[in-house]
Amino acid sequence: MKRMMLIVTVLLAAGIILWQRFDESTQLREISARLQGQILTASNRLASALSSVDSRRQQLASESAKSDSVIAELYEAGRLRSQASASTDWASVAPPTNLPAWTPESPYIWLEKPLLKRMRLTVFLPNGDLTPTATEFLAMETVEAKRLGQTLKRIVAEHRRQETARARVVQEHLPQIAKEEGQKFTLRIEPLAEISTNLRREFEAALAQQLGTQRVELLKRSIQPGLSDLFGRQASQVRTMSFVLLPSGLFQMAQQRGESGTSVSCCFPDIRPTVPEHLHHLIPPEFLEKQPESEEP
Repeated sequence: MKRMMLIVTVLLAAGIILWQRFDESTQLREISARLQGQILTASNRLASALSSVDSRRQQLASESAKSDSVIAELYEAGRLRSQASASTDWASVAPPTNLPAWTPESPYIWLEKPLLKRMRLTVFLPNGDLTPTATEFLAMETVEAKRLGQTLKRIVAEHRRQETARARVVQEHLPQIAKEEGQKFTLRIEPLAEISTNLRREFEAALAQQLGTQRVELLKRSIQPGLSDLFGRQASQVRTMSFVLLPSGLFQMAQQRGESGTSVSCCFPDIRPTVPEHLHHLIPPEFLEKQPESEEP
């Protein structure tokens, strides 16, 4: 009897184990089926995305090709139009026999280069750079004009530094100012002599090298006064400038260069335009303040 019960117990245990394994196997199959379905869905989505990307890439390539084609057509049309316009300008309007001449149909003004010799242009700015008008008349490229301007400004800056080192305020007023009533101020600038001459030569050499002899000669009449303004008309002589602040609130100035005669000017409200800008720091503060005008006529 006991043996029978043992056999039944073993069979029941074996059945339970088999049932558990069967159940687990069923669950695994179900999980596997679900995973396969998810993988298939993801695969289909990936395939669809890749197809969309490929289609978009082809569309972009097509649009890019069309854009390149349009740009090429526009460039060619512009080139042909420019050539046609230029050829029309030059072909339809021949240079006149006698110069200078004005031709309404032409986009150009016909002038002879020697005409520049008779013209008076402002060639230099106060800092030594070329004026825009001068660069246009000289047909200078922007880079070329900028490079030359940097050289010219450096030379002028050095001349001003040297002049500043030789300028001082003195109490010996020129006779035309000493006799006047009011506050007085006298500035004396010692000559630069050889330094000024050498810097001016360096300036002229830079112009000749960059512009060429022809352009310098054509504008010589305008260049020379500009050089004198930049480097002093009499840099080899002492320059004395005396000022007096009149009771009216206006200024009177007397100026002398070397042993030459004295020039007098009156009456102006601001002293700064008469003194070189790089020497403004030497002007007394009271000469820079706006003075009230007198009620007297």
